[in-house]
Amino acid sequence: MPDYYANKNANDGYNEVHVDNGTCTHPPDSKNRDPLGWHSTCSGAVTEAKRRYNKADGCAYCVPSCHTR
Repeated sequence: MPDYYANKNANDGYNEVHVDNGTCTHPPDSKNRDPLGWHSTCSGAVTEAKRRYNKADGCAYCVPSCHTR
């Protein structure tokens, strides 16, 4: 199960969820990362981010299967 984090800064009203495996080409600065923990799927990580933030969505680059906007 991979580790995920959310960008603390909203982008167009959404806090983006990223997978923490070093492959994302558009990660936020390390100071703007909110660890979401380990999840078996990106949808679990997005659900956790939605508990913490008003809106959340997967990063189009590192978790495209959870990118919905």
